[in-house]
Amino acid sequence: MSNAQLALQQAQPSADFEAKLARSRALLQQAAHECQPLVQASSLGAEDVVIRHLIETLQLPIPMCVLDTGALHPETLELLARTQARAAPSATQPSVQPVHIYRPQPGTAEAFVEREGPDAMRRSVALRQACCAIRKVEPLRRALQGQRAWVTGLRREQSATRAEVPPIDRSDLDPARADRPSAGLLQFNPLADWTWGDVWHHIARHNLDYNPLHDRFYPSIGCAPCTRAVSVGEDFRAGRWWWEQDGAKECGLHAATESALHSATPHTAPPQLDNSQLDALEEETIFILREVAAAFERPALLFSGGKDSLVLLRCAEKAFGRGRLPYPLLMIDTGHNFPEVLAFRDQRAHELGADLIVRRVEDSMARGSVRLTHPGQSRNAHQSVTLLEAIDEFRFDALIGGARRDEEKARAKERLFSHRDAFGQWQPKAQRPELWHLYNTRLQPGEHFRVFPISNWTEIDVWQYIERERIALPSLYYAHPRQVVQRRGLLVPVTDLTPPQPGEEVIECSVRFRTVGDITCTCPVASTAATAGQIVAETLNAQLSERGATRMDDQTSEASMEKRKLEGYF
Repeated sequence: MSNAQLALQQAQPSADFEAKLARSRALLQQAAHECQPLVQASSLGAEDVVIRHLIETLQLPIPMCVLDTGALHPETLELLARTQARAAPSATQPSVQPVHIYRPQPGTAEAFVEREGPDAMRRSVALRQACCAIRKVEPLRRALQGQRAWVTGLRREQSATRAEVPPIDRSDLDPARADRPSAGLLQFNPLADWTWGDVWHHIARHNLDYNPLHDRFYPSIGCAPCTRAVSVGEDFRAGRWWWEQDGAKECGLHAATESALHSATPHTAPPQLDNSQLDALEEETIFILREVAAAFERPALLFSGGKDSLVLLRCAEKAFGRGRLPYPLLMIDTGHNFPEVLAFRDQRAHELGADLIVRRVEDSMARGSVRLTHPGQSRNAHQSVTLLEAIDEFRFDALIGGARRDEEKARAKERLFSHRDAFGQWQPKAQRPELWHLYNTRLQPGEHFRVFPISNWTEIDVWQYIERERIALPSLYYAHPRQVVQRRGLLVPVTDLTPPQPGEEVIECSVRFRTVGDITCTCPVASTAATAGQIVAETLNAQLSERGATRMDDQTSEASMEKRKLEGYF
């Protein structure tokens, strides 16, 4: 007989177990009624199994999110598969709550292992926290995006650091904790006062499926390299990171360690800026997004997976509701985009249930409508051709973009509703006045509009909004080590597409990307900013616009952007 099976037979609940159970059920009902949307964060441990059972029996609209770190035990993955199978809608349970799986950003965990080695977490607490930040904290930030609350399996009995866990934890509402993935959220802990005996009594009573690692003395289960069985008398979490000194051994999901993600130079506290303007900017953006939906027959939202398009997407969610976008997402792929951004684009579109249309410059090359002067030529300028072909293919009459007036002087004179002629070109004399938020959206056959709802936002507004709304971004936007060369005053990333030229010295430094586009013409800036708040502080001191500081294609001449607008560019 296994240890867990023996425990099931002998599980002794507390004398007031039924009262605890009633309080837990009432707390979950309160959370579901008052704090939508919310989600259960589950590691598939015994506590999470109990909570899931309570949610299902109460038929509460609380989905589950699971972090697949890429290093879980096989037993945990098998339980996850069974849990997903039970959560599949069927004729007998059509309204079952879904299970969402979040994984590390593509390539980040592999890059960490390649850089630091497979056992880096055992060399120092900082490296272990950096690994946790990549595999757990950042995915959790995405999982909690847009939520008002989350449900966890924390119990006071688990460790000394959790001895004061309340049923409802409001500490993350404190602005001082803005760097946490759960910043601004209520945390519900329905099992806060349960004992280990209470947990297993409930599992035994209802014959619930559980992780078989519990049979082998694993009361707390995390990543396989960082979890071992415990001995009699040891703390519940003694098997987690057992090589470290006793203390607050947390991974960052319930403690603020996210700054370890990039091992950057410590920042001073970011300035507390007034962000009251964000409400007015958001209101204007939502109004314009709804105006587009009402005024045009076939609009589309240009979605690259970059920060501005993700801000637009967040406003669109607020304008229409998640999963109810009234127009598809359109992306023009040069074939030279950063893989991290493409993977994030696909993942975000899937999470929203949005239609994603991708048209590639390579297809235009195959048709002969795009011809490169040499194989190494940047394809960025040729996006205009592919974009115009997509407009003709789908007969789009409006394209929503994330351009802003502060990015570049050619964009500073753009209208919110920018008229384009039958050739897709921008004609200055054809632009229409926009007085009192009244927009002339009349079109002749073949014409269309480019609409820029966040045109009045600044780069600081965008980052403040990302911080306030906890919008997940591709990892390239935050500080990370990267090999670069210095060229014409820019830091050029060393890639297969942009190799170092003869005589150039390759250096590795901490950088981030202010804007993300085609690899062949997008450069990072030196930075140690690992959070949105730290990026706001850096941006306050920036002397160049984000395109002026990072885009090689905009530096070919004073009128680069103006010429490309006339050719039909975004």
